[in-house]
Amino acid sequence: MNLVTLFLHIFIPLFVVVDPFAAMIMFIGYARNATRKEKNRIVNDSTLTSFFILIFFAFLGYYILLYFGISIAALEIAGGILILLTSIEMVTEGDKPSGGRRKSQQSEQGSDMGIVPLGTPLLAGPGAISLVILLMHDYNWILVTLSIVAVSVVTYLLFKSSFFIYDIIKEKGARALTRIFGVLVAGFAIQYMLTGIVIFFHLNL
Repeated sequence: MNLVTLFLHIFIPLFVVVDPFAAMIMFIGYARNATRKEKNRIVNDSTLTSFFILIFFAFLGYYILLYFGISIAALEIAGGILILLTSIEMVTEGDKPSGGRRKSQQSEQGSDMGIVPLGTPLLAGPGAISLVILLMHDYNWILVTLSIVAVSVVTYLLFKSSFFIYDIIKEKGARALTRIFGVLVAGFAIQYMLTGIVIFFHLNL
């Protein structure tokens, strides 16, 4: 397997789980009446917050697991369940979990929306955090880091051009893309759970 193929094996599931399209819908709703300076600040805060959270857990998440005595097999299964729950809401609602939206509505006036809820938990949520830890265990750290950088750059560009994109695909189109991504996320989730079971029972399949 060449480097490009390996990179895509890491980048695609990470991009799908982060799902910047769902966060983009919320960003448009928040920033519709904001000034250009405020929009730029929200874009920068959200992408940098998600980037640093994912990098932090990519490099230190495994050691945190060791400290708490959590095995990779357990993380594979738990991460798979979390990602599966996310995918179910993506398919049924066409959006990220509603809990993040409720929290955002309550804290919109007193908090920086670029950090919460856009940066986390929408972009760097439990599913994405679990995924980067698993990817660091299964793949080369350089490729995982590059994938996180690439996802962050694509997210940044999507946010910067969000109003133009939204005018083309509209809300229904964005939700349709999220539903399609949700099906892919479900497949990744099941695969991680199966991998965890294989590791736990030391199976040779």
